[in-house]
Amino acid sequence: MDKAVVDAVKQSFGRALINKDLMKDFYDRLMSDNPAVGKMFARTDLEKQKEILKMSLSMAILFSQDNVVAKHAMDKVRESHSQANLNIKPEFYTVWLNSLVSVVAVSDPEFSSELEQHWRLAIGQAINHIKSGYLPEPGS
Repeated sequence: MDKAVVDAVKQSFGRALINKDLMKDFYDRLMSDNPAVGKMFARTDLEKQKEILKMSLSMAILFSQDNVVAKHAMDKVRESHSQANLNIKPEFYTVWLNSLVSVVAVSDPEFSSELEQHWRLAIGQAINHIKSGYLPEPGS
């Protein structure tokens, strides 16, 4: 992926993180956008989950640059979110990304439609990787 796109997303994420409630706002929005998601987090320590999300977003952004550490991190997410484990259905990722973009848009004072597309491209690569692990590989 174009370095300028990834750099723009990194900078946007940094600006958005100035909002100390960014992760809380994200989970509030996600659960509001899809009430079924709330049930998935019923037994989750959301304070811990917010920290995990912050790290996962950093890794997802780096994943789009073929970063080896980020690839390993996204492989772990892919496995943990698979049908055999947490069973996060692929269709939930659209809601997840839309919720993320909406809270970043509010938190980043420099957010624009172009930056939204950059976010969707960069995070979309990690999401596609994670979704590809939902079903078993053909022939396995």
